[in-house]
Amino acid sequence: MKYTINHKIISILSCVMMLSTCFVGCKQEKVLTTTKHVQHIDSLNILAFDFLRKRAWEHCYTLAKKADSLATLHTYKKGQAKSLRIQAHYWNNKNKLDSVFRVLKQSEQLEQSNKNYKGLLAVYNTKALLFKKNEFYDDALENYKKGLAIIDSSITEKQQSRTHVNIANVYTVTGIYDSAVYHYQKSLLLNKQEVIDRQTIVTYVNLGNVYSLSNNYKLAEFYYTKALDHYKEKANIVQEAKLYNNLGALFYEKSDDEKSLAYFKKSIALKEKIGDSFQLARGYLNIAELYVERDADLTINYLDKAALYFNAQKDSSYIAKIHISKATIYQNNNQIKKAKAELAKALALSKNASNLTVERYLAKKQSEFAFNEGNYKKAYEYQLVYEVLNDSVFNEQKLWEMAASEKEYHSQVKKAEISLLEKDRALAEEIASRKESENKKLYAYLFAFAIILCLVVIIAIYFYKLKKAANQLAEQQKIVLKQKIQNLVNDQEIEIINATLSAKKKEKEEISKELHNNIGSLLTSVKFHFQAFDKNIIEEHEGTKKLYEKTNQILDNVTDEVRNISHRFDKDPIPDFNLENAITSFSKKIENQQLKVSTTIHGLENFENSQISIFIFRILQELVNNVLKHAAASELSINITRNTDQINMMVEDNGKGFDIQKEESGIGLKNLKKQLATIDGSCHIDSNESRGTIINIDIPIQ
Repeated sequence: MKYTINHKIISILSCVMMLSTCFVGCKQEKVLTTTKHVQHIDSLNILAFDFLRKRAWEHCYTLAKKADSLATLHTYKKGQAKSLRIQAHYWNNKNKLDSVFRVLKQSEQLEQSNKNYKGLLAVYNTKALLFKKNEFYDDALENYKKGLAIIDSSITEKQQSRTHVNIANVYTVTGIYDSAVYHYQKSLLLNKQEVIDRQTIVTYVNLGNVYSLSNNYKLAEFYYTKALDHYKEKANIVQEAKLYNNLGALFYEKSDDEKSLAYFKKSIALKEKIGDSFQLARGYLNIAELYVERDADLTINYLDKAALYFNAQKDSSYIAKIHISKATIYQNNNQIKKAKAELAKALALSKNASNLTVERYLAKKQSEFAFNEGNYKKAYEYQLVYEVLNDSVFNEQKLWEMAASEKEYHSQVKKAEISLLEKDRALAEEIASRKESENKKLYAYLFAFAIILCLVVIIAIYFYKLKKAANQLAEQQKIVLKQKIQNLVNDQEIEIINATLSAKKKEKEEISKELHNNIGSLLTSVKFHFQAFDKNIIEEHEGTKKLYEKTNQILDNVTDEVRNISHRFDKDPIPDFNLENAITSFSKKIENQQLKVSTTIHGLENFENSQISIFIFRILQELVNNVLKHAAASELSINITRNTDQINMMVEDNGKGFDIQKEESGIGLKNLKKQLATIDGSCHIDSNESRGTIINIDIPIQ
């Protein structure tokens, strides 16, 4: 007896150790599989972001949506939130602001639930950027400030510095220069780098721009010069040229023509070196404007240099303006013939330019020439034309202002609509969530009660059969005893009777042992789970309470009669079937020159459930046959992964796809879903007629 108990203890400990080993192995396998999915989702998001920067919007959206689906499937919140932020830029390009802020709200909720504060900062910055693009400057500032309010070790000072720059840029656009300066300075204080980086230099330039706009020329010069010195160290000729031009414009505003000219010339020299023709032409015009009243020949020389570029570009408006400037110079120097020639060229070009400003200048100049020649009638007529054109320019400006006001009005209306849609959506989601939660609870209790009732019925039938067998055994014993009394004389018959009684006794002991070791433990487990139901919910429903008490009493009665029962499993009648080898062999058979097949299998090395294996293999065959028949694909990917309690199968092709709604009623999809429903499996299909198909199937294995 002692040996038997020790042997049982050793067996139990061995089983526990085996289960622990299996659990650790499954857990390691799950970690490896999860890491692979995370890497795949991250790579899809990186590729989608590259397409975003290239403005390849459709490719960007397709990849981001695919990353979103996979991240949702594998509960990778960080990857899903990032894909949603990328989708927001796509919807902004489509001018669908309600979709923009819907996906950004989802991204924000995911980052908050995951406590990923770095991702939350990215959400606020994306919101602010898109608000700024749509000229919602107050909302942009609000979201940038939300980002600054996040206090967490994952947020670096460099990221905070960049947010201050973004806020300062908004204040600059809206003309609040003091606040812009404050945030630029905060950015510099936070961005403490041993080597001056690009962000710091750009901040110096921005400070110069702000101080220039607010007429603080001394500080503007200081920051322009500081940025210029750093660009010289980095040998960035393009930025050097721009800063020399900024300094030239700054001193032009200060009426310091000498310094202005010197800086413009330095800018031109660098632009000639890098071959920036347009900026070079603009530089020539800047210098020509400086020399207008001091050196006519030099002014005309720079105007001619600028004209060479604009002639090459066939820019009629700029060329006409250059001819008008030259006409003015010749007129001021009493070179009337040359002035008229330049004016005639400007008139010829103005016919193609369709520029009210050019036509207005021409009318004014023609009036001046006619007046100087004593042709007062013509001078009056041209003056009237000038006045009409002047009014047109004024009216055009007014129209622009009205259009801007109307745009602002529509922006506010759109913003209000978005806010209303968000509130309605949030309310609908909350109602649906509550209703779903209540339904789940109700279905769970109904299902549990149904299972318990079925178990009680099964146990009752089993006991009935056992009682019937016991009665039959008792009758047989009576017959044997009767025969024993009648045949006492015959020793041989007595031995036969004794042997029969012994066999029957042994059979009875076996039945008793089975009753003692099997059913009892099963009933104890049932009663344990049954008593785990929520007492509060049972008390609220009178009918449920009576059913609960009655069922509990039945279980008590049955448990009193049966103590132990051993549970035996019949061996699987289906022969061994190696799923991994079958899939690998199948993939090699279908691959050819027209179809490249890649197969990835994880966790099936020791999988021995033959029934599930054959079911999975048949489903895979059907899916692949559909691809071969209908998809016209060149690439096919098969991924089989075993998780803790299920097997995930993903089949993806790059074929022509199909409309899921049209094919929903098809026989193929119906049969697939019907087969999966028999084992509580699930199926998710993502397909479109303009791209391939992804079919994702989860099959429970317990």
